[in-house]
Amino acid sequence: MLRILVVEDNPLVAKFYRLALERAGGFQVAFSEDVETILAHVASSNFDAMVLDVSLRNCRYQGRPVDGLELAQLIRQMPEGGSLPILLATAHAMEGDRERLLSASGANAYLEKPIYDPNVLINKIKDLVGQ
Repeated sequence: MLRILVVEDNPLVAKFYRLALERAGGFQVAFSEDVETILAHVASSNFDAMVLDVSLRNCRYQGRPVDGLELAQLIRQMPEGGSLPILLATAHAMEGDRERLLSASGANAYLEKPIYDPNVLINKIKDLVGQ
């Protein structure tokens, strides 16, 4: 069973992720917006992949706000974080955003929100982890 860490600050989107990933996908899912907890999970290699929102309102690290791009960069700087598949999920869907956001974050893949079909999310994660 794949273990997925989700970083999402919108409760409705988080609920959709839970339903899609646990019920439809059969994945084990954990949610966090606490940067220290997220980094600890990455350090202990608890997860097979991460779904990371770009626009985070509630994440703080060392006393300052952190968005999903910066959080992905922090993860990539960790020895255990270099190989963790990261899926950026964002409503930023303008032309050129995909390339810019992937380059800036070091994430592996990009998914535009809103996501209406759970299978799109499930298949994207399976592609990321090679299943």
